[in-house]
Amino acid sequence: MRARRLSAERKREIASLGGASRARSIRAARRIADNFRYAAAAAALRGTPPGVKRVKTVTGRLPGIYPERS
Repeated sequence: MRARRLSAERKREIASLGGASRARSIRAARRIADNFRYAAAAAALRGTPPGVKRVKTVTGRLPGIYPERS
């Protein structure tokens, strides 16, 4: 019933808005997919972090970091 009251021009305008919205949604999905591919490529280039070569346990405060107490 409501569609009958709309003019042909208004129907075309509504259809155009729907098409523009769909196109915008498709572009956004493509940009999101591109961002994930870029993040995966950056992670692959980064590689794994270097392993720890030596660990020394220090009891108390770390030397040379804190000012001397007076």
